[in-house]
Amino acid sequence: MKVAIYVRVSTDEQAKEGFSIPAQRERLRAFCASQGWEIVQEYIEEGWSAKDLDRPQMQRLLKDIKKGNIDIVLVYRLDRLTRSVLDLYLLLQTFEKHNVAFRSATEVYDTSTAMGRLFITLVAALAQWERENLAERVKFGIEQMIDEGKKPGGHSPYGYKFDKDFNCTIIEEEADVVRMIYRMYCDGYGYRSIADRLNELRVKPRIAKEWNHNSVRDILTNDIYIGTYRWGDKVVPNNHPPIISETLFKKAQKEKEKRGVDRKRVGKFLFTGLLQCGNCGGHKMQGSFDKREQKTYYRCTKCHRITNEKNILEPLLDEIQLLITSKEYFMSKFSDRYDQQEVVDVSALTKELEKIKRQKEKWYDLYMDDRNPIPKEELFAKINELNKKEEEIYSKLSEVEEDKEPVEEKYNRLSKMIDFKQQFEQANDFTKKELLFSIFEKIVIYREKGKLKKITLDYTLK
Repeated sequence: MKVAIYVRVSTDEQAKEGFSIPAQRERLRAFCASQGWEIVQEYIEEGWSAKDLDRPQMQRLLKDIKKGNIDIVLVYRLDRLTRSVLDLYLLLQTFEKHNVAFRSATEVYDTSTAMGRLFITLVAALAQWERENLAERVKFGIEQMIDEGKKPGGHSPYGYKFDKDFNCTIIEEEADVVRMIYRMYCDGYGYRSIADRLNELRVKPRIAKEWNHNSVRDILTNDIYIGTYRWGDKVVPNNHPPIISETLFKKAQKEKEKRGVDRKRVGKFLFTGLLQCGNCGGHKMQGSFDKREQKTYYRCTKCHRITNEKNILEPLLDEIQLLITSKEYFMSKFSDRYDQQEVVDVSALTKELEKIKRQKEKWYDLYMDDRNPIPKEELFAKINELNKKEEEIYSKLSEVEEDKEPVEEKYNRLSKMIDFKQQFEQANDFTKKELLFSIFEKIVIYREKGKLKKITLDYTLK
C-alpha cells in the first residue's frame, strides 16, 4: 500500500505537546511500520490553519492523488486534515473518485462504507461547530475585557505603551515622530517621501527594520492617536491621552480624501497638477517628452503655448532658495497677501465642540433606553443636527490651520528646508514631485508666444 502522510500545525499549536511536527510524524511513521505500509510521500504543513483547503501542501497532496500515486492518506487526527464539513465532503469525494482510502492514526474511521462516511462527517461537523463557538466566545471575551477597562492581547501601537489594565504611557520620542508624520503629510508630502525621510534620519519603527509607505499610511489613518480605541466593531472614544489634536487628524483625513479624488500627483512629469497657464486664465499645462531632443515640454491645454521644463525649473529652484534663506525677501512678497487674517476664536470653537459631544452622549443614552418618552426618530434627528454642527466647527478649525497660517509661521516652516536644493538634485522624479507639492499649491507661468520669450512665474504656497 502506497501511503501519503499529512502533518499540519497552525501557529498557535506549534508549542502544544502532541501536535508538533516531529511528534505527529514519528507517530505516523510508527503506525505505517506496524501495518507494513510504504510511505511514498510526506506532506508537512507548518503554520497553516485548517479553516479551508488553500494550503500549499494540501494542494500538492490533491495533485498527487489525481496522478494515481497514492492508495491511503494517513493523518494523526481528523482535524489535522480539515475543520470544515464542506471541505471534508469535497475531500472524501476526491478520495473516492481516485480510489484513495483515508485513515487516522488515533481515531477509528472507515471510509469504505456509507456508515463510516456518515460518522466521519458528523465528527467534522462537531469540530467545525466547536471552532466557530470558540471564535464567538473569544470575541465576546475581548469585548467584555474592553468594557472592564482591560486591554486585549497584541502589541502597543507606535507612540504608546499600554499595560494589561489599559493604563497608557505616551513614549514622547515616538510621539514626536507621529506628530512629524502628520505635519509632513498635511504639508504635502506623500507616504513614500515621509518614509524615506524617516529612514534618512535613522528613525527606527517599533517592529520592522525601516519605514515604508504602508507603515506611514497606517499611522495617518489610525484614530488611536486622538484617544480612540478600536477592536473590531468595538469603539471606545476618549480612552487614553491623545498624541495629536482632532483638528490635525481631521485635516490629514481631508488631505487623504482630496488626494484620492485628485490623481494629479501621480503623473510622471514634475509639474503635472501644479503648473497653470497665466496667459489664458489658469488652464492646466500638460507634460510631454520629446524623444528626439530628449527634453520635457509643457503645453497649455487652451492656448497651446509650449515651454521647456528646464526653463521653468531653474528659475523656480533659485526662487525657492531665496524664499528659504532670506526672510526679508519672503516677507516682502507675502506680507500683504497673508496679513489680512479673519479672526477666529479657536478656544470658543473647541469649547463648543465639547458641549456638542456631551449633548450627543445624552441623546445616545436616551436613544438606547427603551423607557424614554421621546420618539427615536426625533432623537435620531437631534443627533444628526449635532453631527452637522460638529462637522461645521471641524471645518472652521481646519481652515484656521490650512488657510490662516500667519506669514511669519509660513516662513519658519519653509526655512527648515535649508537643504532643499541638495535633496532635490539627489532625489528621483517621484520624490522631486513630492518636494514641489510640499511647497506649492499651484505655479502659474506667463510668457508670450514665440521662442526665447521671457518667462514670469507666480505661485501660491501651501
